[in-house]
Amino acid sequence: MLGPIAVLMAVLWGRLQDARHDDRGMTTETMIITAILAVAAATAVALIATSIGNKSNDIKNEIDGALALL
Repeated sequence: MLGPIAVLMAVLWGRLQDARHDDRGMTTETMIITAILAVAAATAVALIATSIGNKSNDIKNEIDGALALL
């Protein structure tokens, strides 16, 4: 699921690096690429946080179930 996102980020990162060699300052394209990378990073953090939360709930339920057997 994250494969296409990684490829897109690599392509956009390459374009961002190419744009940095231009001495005209921040272009609209560079700002858009930066915004896309920021959104991708925020999405990745949200997915990871959700996954961690779900796993912690699963572990808690397993512990509660084991304690109920005692």
